Amino acid sequence: MMPDACLAVVVPCFNEVATVRGLLERVLASPHVAEIVVVDDGSTDGTRDILRSFEGHPVIRVVLQPFNQGKGAALRRGFEEVTAPYVVIQDADLEYDPAEYSRLLEPLLDGRADVVYGSRFLPVGAHRVLYYWHSVGNRLLTKASNMATNLNLSDMETCYKVFRREVVQSLDLRESRFGFEPEVTARVAEGRWKVYEVGISYDGRTYAEGKKIGWRDGVRALYCIARYSPPVTRIEKRNLAKRPSPASFAQADNELAGVLHSLSDAHRYADWLAELIRPHLGKEVVEIGAGQGTMTMRLAGNGAAVVATDPSERAVLTLREQFADRANVTVEKGDVATVAARHPADTYVLINVLEHIADDVAALRQLREGLNPDGRVVLFVPAFESLYSRFDAQVGHYRRYRRSTLATALSRSGLVPEELHYVNSLGAPTWFVFARLFGGQPTARRPAIAYDRAAVPLLRALESKHKPPFGQSIFCVARSA
Repeated sequence: MMPDACLAVVVPCFNEVATVRGLLERVLASPHVAEIVVVDDGSTDGTRDILRSFEGHPVIRVVLQPFNQGKGAALRRGFEEVTAPYVVIQDADLEYDPAEYSRLLEPLLDGRADVVYGSRFLPVGAHRVLYYWHSVGNRLLTKASNMATNLNLSDMETCYKVFRREVVQSLDLRESRFGFEPEVTARVAEGRWKVYEVGISYDGRTYAEGKKIGWRDGVRALYCIARYSPPVTRIEKRNLAKRPSPASFAQADNELAGVLHSLSDAHRYADWLAELIRPHLGKEVVEIGAGQGTMTMRLAGNGAAVVATDPSERAVLTLREQFADRANVTVEKGDVATVAARHPADTYVLINVLEHIADDVAALRQLREGLNPDGRVVLFVPAFESLYSRFDAQVGHYRRYRRSTLATALSRSGLVPEELHYVNSLGAPTWFVFARLFGGQPTARRPAIAYDRAAVPLLRALESKHKPPFGQSIFCVARSA
């Protein structure tokens, strides 16, 4: 007998005002549903107003993404929230019927499967007749995926994928948009999980009715099939195993002292960053990880009261010496937890600090708890894990960020980004060449000063008008949710 209330339903949702209420009512009608996690991916059409009507519902939880990040990012966020034994993906567009949960769950409940795919191409149920070339594209992508994974699926691109919760939460998923489908299939194949297929009905919609996937997503899917196929995934894991671990605090502190000294004459870059920060400063400013005081000097330049803190005794001694004659600068030793508890603030400023903290979500949560009403957290962090180098490890970086991963960390800590964008577009390829390819120190004094003089003025002018799609760093301003 099939048990009731064993299924978590994750619903990624973007601009589905016409269907989301009906979809949720149909999901709630299933006796197998224990919880529903709706992740709204930055809807602008009134969808969020409908979701607000479900606030306080005992089964439905709504997670609001701060901006549109894509289906894959929404699903990653939803998978973090679920607690039921089994997890199903349910699009919000009514193309897939929740009445079929029983059929999808059966191979999981009897122990035959770890993952079940609901196939639109197996002979069960009714199917709306629509685009021929769309179905051809689906079959070609599935065949390409099968060749890469050695699975024998008939519908890799299906929405209906059901997992044991431990399986889906163990997968190292990265794709933020429709590349999720081939990526998750490759990760499942790599893990050698038992996969079953079950025939399902399908009531597809036209593009006029709101269908979002297009030919560009097909191109991305081919790329993801090549990138995440199991042999490549094994290489990625070996590379990750060989990736240098972040240095200890003492080792990193010594390395950082040299780095900060090398960058001390990069005045244009520091001025640029101060220009980004200045509009968001309140009356009570606390800088965490102040280092040698490069940014502290600029934050306190207009007479504002600044508390400059750092966990390093070496840095604290330097700061006290530098600001001994500045009555508006207070210097203290402390980490995020102690500083946030000791100094409620209108603005916390962390410049290249968050990546040094093992549990970044806990640190952000502590900052949120220390914020005064209407306060802000200003962050500047290194971008793109693909740029992680030996140098990152030497200075104690646990990670580098994408906009989506930083937004997720903020959301989990109860913060909402008001501004979140890449900075220093030319720095990203420069870092890749110097740090990744040649293993050099990209902050060496002479190259840093040359870059500061030649590139920074141009970048500052260009990026003030047009936010770049990538960069060496991410600038973020967040407030309490």
